[in-house]
Amino acid sequence: PLNELPFFLESIGLPPSTDSDLMFLTDHPSLLPAVAALAHFGFPWSRLGLLFPNVLLQVPPDHISARLVALEESLRPLPRAAIIAACLSFPSLIENDLCSSAPLVDDLMRAYGGLGPDLGATNDIDVFLRVCGRMQMFYNAGVKIGSIGGLVGCNQRVFLELKEERIGERLKFFKRLGLAGEEAGSFLLSNPGFLDLDFDDVVISVPEYLRRVGLADDEVDVAVKKHPYVVGRNRLENLPGVLRAMGLSHRFLEKISGGGESLRYLSPDFVLEDASYDMEVERAFSDRMVKVKVEMNAQHVDTKLEFLKSIGYGENKKTAHILPVLHSTREMLNERFDYLLERGVEYKMLCRIVSVFPKVLNQGKEMLNEKLNYMTLDLGYSLEYLDCFPALLCFDLENRVKPRYAMLRWLQSYGLFKRPLAPATVLANSEKRFISNLYNMHPAAPKLWLECFSSRIHMEYYLKNIQSQHPDNE
Repeated sequence: PLNELPFFLESIGLPPSTDSDLMFLTDHPSLLPAVAALAHFGFPWSRLGLLFPNVLLQVPPDHISARLVALEESLRPLPRAAIIAACLSFPSLIENDLCSSAPLVDDLMRAYGGLGPDLGATNDIDVFLRVCGRMQMFYNAGVKIGSIGGLVGCNQRVFLELKEERIGERLKFFKRLGLAGEEAGSFLLSNPGFLDLDFDDVVISVPEYLRRVGLADDEVDVAVKKHPYVVGRNRLENLPGVLRAMGLSHRFLEKISGGGESLRYLSPDFVLEDASYDMEVERAFSDRMVKVKVEMNAQHVDTKLEFLKSIGYGENKKTAHILPVLHSTREMLNERFDYLLERGVEYKMLCRIVSVFPKVLNQGKEMLNEKLNYMTLDLGYSLEYLDCFPALLCFDLENRVKPRYAMLRWLQSYGLFKRPLAPATVLANSEKRFISNLYNMHPAAPKLWLECFSSRIHMEYYLKNIQSQHPDNE
């Protein structure tokens, strides 16, 4: 039999798919009536797929018709093209009763009205979709529904002409600077001039640029001394990473929060007014990069360098020394760096960890997750402890960390080990030194370690036998 459902779904704009177990239109009794209700209202047939499956399969056809009528009445005198575009962009307008969508409806009414009578007179769905698409971007960034409408009128170019890619880039830029999503969206709409600034290929030099912006010299000097890997050239688009790596995001935000004249700090013209940089830093970086590119694939070097610069590292000798240690693609490095941030590791602390132990980022998310869980849940240390002993994330969990701590716990359970040892003492010491420490606790401890705990396999076998001999201890 002919599988007719996929053909129908393709006709309403959905991509080809063979995943569905259903074959016939009759398998979904409400599908055709729902499509008919929408088409009767004026929805373009080829775009109905945007409402699949939540509206087309889950909202009764009579509810669809009733909600469209109520929505049209609320948005009067706007044309139907405006209502259709709103529903295609925000299906919740059809999925829910009008009262639950009141903030969004109010935003749409004020947004459409703020864009002038010419927009209200048009019946071009694409124009209204463009407006709704940009509203959706600000909502997704965290701007509260119901708070955009009043700002649209003074930002006609943003909602009608500016490319979504540019809006997305700027929202991401200011969120990385430290503004919350709602603040970033409201800030951009209140200072649309930032959207016109072109950051592409604009090069800054740290710390010279920060001093020119007006950050206090002593504060910049202290930050540079503590985080020397930020020094050197970088792109203006990577400024959020630089500032976060130095812990100075809040200072920079104070400088630009007023908008107006402070816009110039992010303009190419301001940067080019004084393009001075440290020649010694530049020379040391260039010399080291020549050697690195001889040893490694030049293309891989460049992509890893772009990753380091994106998180705040400048073009300096330290950065060049780190590159050969990183053994993953830029995408994987980004993913692991972001994961550690999501787990709660502070940004500037993480940058400092990477500068000392870059191989931390050579581990997959699963391994990083296991090590963080063991550190926080089993050992009871907070993430802040990584600032004191970042190497904790580098040791082999199964063959070094767990066996050594299992041995110490065994000694503790028999009263042979009372004074707690710092992870640096437990893990950083060589095998010989660790055995020496065990001997100081008890002369027989080294033999037990070598026979029962020194590897994961020995440890699991020994502990399993102990438990079987003493079931009451379980």
